Amino acid sequence: MNKRMRRVLSASGLSAALFSCATLPSAYKRVDAAVKTGAFDAAVGEIAAKQTPPKGKSKSETTLYPEKNRVLLYLDRGMLEHYAGDYEASYADLSEAEQKIEEAYTKSVTQSLASYAANDNAKDYAGEDYEDIYVNIFNALNAYHAGNGQAYALVNDLVAQGGELQVLAEKYAQDDSGKLQDFVQGALKGGGTVLTLGTVEWPEKKAITLTDSALARYLGAFFALNDGNKDQARYNLFELQNAYRTPVYAGISVPAPLAVTGERGSEKGPLLDLPAGEGQLNVLAFAGLSPVKAEKIDTFFFPFLIPLYPALFVPWLHPLASGTLKVPALVPRPSDIRGIRVSVDGDEAVQLELLEDIGAVVSDTFNGHLSSTYLKTYARVVAKLAVAAAGGKAAEQKALDKNLPALVALGAGLGVLKAAQAALDATEAADTRSGRYLPGKAYVGVLNLKPGAHTVSVEYDVGGKPVKFTKTVAIKAGERVLVEAACLQ
Repeated sequence: MNKRMRRVLSASGLSAALFSCATLPSAYKRVDAAVKTGAFDAAVGEIAAKQTPPKGKSKSETTLYPEKNRVLLYLDRGMLEHYAGDYEASYADLSEAEQKIEEAYTKSVTQSLASYAANDNAKDYAGEDYEDIYVNIFNALNAYHAGNGQAYALVNDLVAQGGELQVLAEKYAQDDSGKLQDFVQGALKGGGTVLTLGTVEWPEKKAITLTDSALARYLGAFFALNDGNKDQARYNLFELQNAYRTPVYAGISVPAPLAVTGERGSEKGPLLDLPAGEGQLNVLAFAGLSPVKAEKIDTFFFPFLIPLYPALFVPWLHPLASGTLKVPALVPRPSDIRGIRVSVDGDEAVQLELLEDIGAVVSDTFNGHLSSTYLKTYARVVAKLAVAAAGGKAAEQKALDKNLPALVALGAGLGVLKAAQAALDATEAADTRSGRYLPGKAYVGVLNLKPGAHTVSVEYDVGGKPVKFTKTVAIKAGERVLVEAACLQ
């Protein structure tokens, strides 16, 4: 075995460790089953069980959240703890997730070499931009329920001038990876032959359209009102109206309870104006699940390999001048939820209104960097195929130098080429890591009530069948209360 083949095969040995970082969806079966029935405490327990190493195994060998995926452990567990009402535990886990995101981003600089040599699973998972956004939002809700005084600050970190959403938009505005196809077509020509892209669906560079978050603005207004800052609440509701004019909110109207009228600085609206002697109930309901990532495989023909191994010029050998791109793609998780109603003390139910399509935000921010992912993957695969072609040619030449018949030499070269391509392809895997338990949509409702204890029922229409959550809520005159519900079917 020549030295080049040894290097190729040693690279394939790396793949087992890298594939293990992207946990197969089947591993989450018991957690997902608990989530579907709303047994969020049980789902957290299933994660704990999966994180306990079997006898004789080390902690690093756990199947659900390996060490490189610690961001996902804290993100998924933190979300489930939130739905379960364990707000302090959720706050701790989501805060840890945010910290791990920052640490993993710093590490990615030193881990980039390994990811170029093998695939992106070589790096610690640093989270997606949309995950970072919703970590802040849900931790703001945790802070509100836990009463730790950080709720407004966490939301404001997202939407303020110079906040995370503005930085995010500017980050992708400066990304020139949208010239991907021009770069590939211009730089990778061989013998005057323009690269044939085959079945590859090259993603067009897309600037993210998310510049503000209606959900964050609503919470900012609610928290500001609870802090007695009506001017800041007005400002957040004013900006909320503007958020619905951006493409990511296409097809969604401003929810009636959050609409405002009047001059700037003196706006009026249902959320802002609380009748004397009454309190206000705010209902925030989450429905369904956001998309998750899965591997998408594209094939392409690469004529530039032919000059590296001229035998591939023969038409029937063209398949050996092909390669595959394994890239992440978002897979929707359709929901059976048709609508959500809230009733108080058995009175006539009020329909909640769509506040934010979280799945659309996920898609928008994910597409912002997809073209650069293709570019990096393509460059990496091209380099690997070039190594394989050169190895095949070297093996053929070695056989010819031994005066073996030409067909025998060709067979030896093609054998090395195919083995090398298979070994190198085994080191390729799309980075499909992502949080599994972000909701798909957020709905809102606002009701003014007389002071006292009230029975609040939130009813989801799940494929024509009701799923109801009931809670007793104490309402005080002049105060606002936020109640949450979640059905992730």
